[in-house]
Amino acid sequence: MKQIRKILLAFVIMGTLSFSLTSCKTEPKDSDLVTKAKAVLPEGVNIDVKKGVATLSGEYNDDNAKQSTENAVKAIPGIKSVEDNATIKETASSVEVSADSVLESKVNDVLKGYTGVTADVNDGIVTLNGELNRSELPRLMQAINALQPKKIEQKLLLK
Repeated sequence: MKQIRKILLAFVIMGTLSFSLTSCKTEPKDSDLVTKAKAVLPEGVNIDVKKGVATLSGEYNDDNAKQSTENAVKAIPGIKSVEDNATIKETASSVEVSADSVLESKVNDVLKGYTGVTADVNDGIVTLNGELNRSELPRLMQAINALQPKKIEQKLLLK
């Protein structure tokens, strides 16, 4: 009888310990996950974590930064999913359009070497009028293109 009591007591103790040990396994705190995630976030991006779901906000410099940040946050143990609401910064076009008066002045300087050719400039669009030898057209178009207009409308009569 004593032997059975000891065995039952041992099972009760083991069961209690087993239950205690498994119930000690808790998920990481959201605040701890935020701290870990901030180490991988680029400047301009913020994070909020609720129940293991990370929500990103702010702006990325480019698409590569967005993708690598999402992957890095997903890799943090305890992060269940990532909602990326951050946007990608818009960059100015690498081609700048000159103001019409400046562009017109530059176009007129180019046209000094081409008799019989005139140009109108309106909203960054250069319209070429007049007559020109066909062999001179590539050189003229290259010179006007170098001024970076929005568009060139070639309405020349070619000889």
